[in-house]
Amino acid sequence: MRAARLFAATITAVLCLLMPALATFASAATILVYHTFGASSSMSISMAAFEAQLDYLEQTGHKVISIDELARCVDEKKNPPDGAVVIAIDDGWTSVMKAYEVLKRRNLPFTLFLPMAYVANPGSKSTLSQADIDTLKTYPKVTFANHSFSHSPRLTRDEAFAREDVRKSVERFRQVVGRDTTYFAYPYGSCSEAYTRMLREAGFTHLFVTGYPPVSAATNPLTIPRVAAHRLSLPVLASVLRDHAALLAKVKSPAPATGPLLSATPPAETIPRNVE
Repeated sequence: MRAARLFAATITAVLCLLMPALATFASAATILVYHTFGASSSMSISMAAFEAQLDYLEQTGHKVISIDELARCVDEKKNPPDGAVVIAIDDGWTSVMKAYEVLKRRNLPFTLFLPMAYVANPGSKSTLSQADIDTLKTYPKVTFANHSFSHSPRLTRDEAFAREDVRKSVERFRQVVGRDTTYFAYPYGSCSEAYTRMLREAGFTHLFVTGYPPVSAATNPLTIPRVAAHRLSLPVLASVLRDHAALLAKVKSPAPATGPLLSATPPAETIPRNVE
């Protein structure tokens, strides 16, 4: 109890220090992307830190909007609401259910980008089951989006492999979620001209990459940037939302698919059980 009070006091003190710098927002939005919650992983965020980030957004006036609202702004070439934030969660790990309970309690919208070979897979106990997905579907403020079938680095290097992967991801998404989606996040944030063309041909209209430019009227719907939020302290999160280059330089972007792969999800070769 004493530790919890100390943590709360620390968060309050940090917020007090940051408030004066937030008198104005850039007329742009930021997509914050998470992976796992409460796990001992480099891609994880503790539940306490996650709640602290949400507290910060609420107390500093950063409105959490749906990905649909953001997509409409991009399509209409208009700026999103000042300081708006979209919450996204990649890879479909079971710890999503912890985040879901928090986000539902706060009545906040969020988007799940799912690698379709992993979720609803009886051979994988660490990813969302079909029952989990059915539970999530009862919350009207969750949006399901595609994150490929295999989550493999081959997707940007092997056109035949990528084409088959796109086909399987669309079919599997329809089977598991019960509808189609026009949203797709590149695994590892890595794309290629050929892969992008295949995704567009498959009906995806909004493609998401990794990067720090805020989402604005100038954003290309085929390269919508997202920021990895699990490793952001509150001061750096404030900097990201203000787009201050000096502090942004302290947060390194994930490496492309040709380098070390920064993801909580392994590539297709390690899928526990084939769901085809």
